[in-house]
Amino acid sequence: MKKYFCMLITLILLLTMVAPAEAVVPETAALIMDFETGQILYADNIDTPLPPASITKLMTLHLVFDALDQGKISLDDQVRASANASNLPNGSSTIFLGTGEVLTVKELLEAVAIISANDAGIALAEHIAGSEGAFIVMMNEKARELGLKNTTFINAHGLHAQGHVMSTRDIAILSRATLKKHPEILEFSSIKYLRMERETRYVRQGYFDLHSTYASLIGWRKIDGLKTGWTPEANRCITVTAEENGRRYIIVVMAEETIPLRDKKVKELLARAFDQFQPVVAVKAGDVIDSITIDLAKESDTEIVPAQDVTLVISRTENQEEFEEKIEILPGLNAPLKKGDVVGSLSYYRGEEKITAVDLVLNEDVEKANIFTRTLRFFSELFVELADWILGLFE
Repeated sequence: MKKYFCMLITLILLLTMVAPAEAVVPETAALIMDFETGQILYADNIDTPLPPASITKLMTLHLVFDALDQGKISLDDQVRASANASNLPNGSSTIFLGTGEVLTVKELLEAVAIISANDAGIALAEHIAGSEGAFIVMMNEKARELGLKNTTFINAHGLHAQGHVMSTRDIAILSRATLKKHPEILEFSSIKYLRMERETRYVRQGYFDLHSTYASLIGWRKIDGLKTGWTPEANRCITVTAEENGRRYIIVVMAEETIPLRDKKVKELLARAFDQFQPVVAVKAGDVIDSITIDLAKESDTEIVPAQDVTLVISRTENQEEFEEKIEILPGLNAPLKKGDVVGSLSYYRGEEKITAVDLVLNEDVEKANIFTRTLRFFSELFVELADWILGLFE
């Protein structure tokens, strides 16, 4: 008996000595992206796939605006909430849609943009694609189209699911693509507070107050978008954008533990973007970069120029000379060609990282040489090669 008592005491002591398992804390990540050029000016862990929480619904918004542009839906469309949309886990962000309740696309858009309402997002997804599953397919197809290499969508709302991930770089790319194609998103994402008033609302006596999930940031340094996210697994995530003095930046912060820490990081990075970086035009559109030889062309050399200005966004301590310029010419170019035809690219690198690139185009029409010129040129080149061969015999 004494033996068993000692074993029991030993077991209890061992159990009390075992440290409790710590919760898995996701890695933090952050970046600064210049909106105009897409250059990444600050990067911390930006290619690690992380749970994005409700930043997922930035893709939902992108596809909603696509559907509006294409005329597939309108802001005034009446959307009837399904049981799928109205039965979400307790504690998730919702506007408490009732099954069968009808709201407009505009009202649902406001709910998604302002309070990140999951039920509103699902209702929009089903309105566009017929089902949430079909909409998720659209989300992943758009992700591939935009080149989001570390993104996989499992659902349309961002509540935690194994394998549902986005990288910080991918979120920035999606943010930039949405802003470029659908700048009207800022009309929704910049709203701090809105009272949704409908006499027929299912709850709240005909109204529902919408308070932005990042009201603490809207307006600071002219922040006017874009999207937040939070789950216990993802922690605090956000993608914001702001424009000052004609320059717009995108800041992405992921996996911060609290809202104050999230906001502090956003403000640090945005202040850094506005205060420490400046755009420099490295080459202007139309500047002659080089001359190239095009097969079968009447003239032996043809000038090439950038199709648009090349802007480098650099810190105030950097020089343009620190960037390496690379010219790449497309293979197999043959006359005739037209002025403005793309013949290659001009890229700028910082070390191994490509910072920006622009098409190189012809500065003039390239006519095809006549048969006499081509024949004369052929024999001229043949004699040069023969002479080089003969000289090589005597070296």
